[in-house]
Amino acid sequence: MAAKDEVGRHGEDVVARALEEQGWEVLARNWRCPIGEIDIVARDGADAVTVEVKTRRSATFGSPLEAVTPVKRARLRRLAGAWLASQERHFDGIRIDVVGVTLPPAGAAILTHVRGIE
Repeated sequence: MAAKDEVGRHGEDVVARALEEQGWEVLARNWRCPIGEIDIVARDGADAVTVEVKTRRSATFGSPLEAVTPVKRARLRRLAGAWLASQERHFDGIRIDVVGVTLPPAGAAILTHVRGIE
């Protein structure tokens, strides 16, 4: 696995644990379909939430959240719809969250959770 992939996987692991600690249920990780991949799908109360995780070791190339461009947001909306259509389970709603993860040289990861991007 490439170093970049390991950093991304570590960020996803950190976020999944944090969501579970908040009482969310992780329903899927790295869900794939022909149009792309959702990093994490979780249940927050009665809502389904697709979670895009962006992980960086530093801010050299901008914050992790800056990587979620309008084009990426449109793809995330299509992916959320595809995931929801594939489910037999009912949810009151669905939303798209983004979590930026910064991994400092020492210490715990820093998470920035943006709920309901649009």
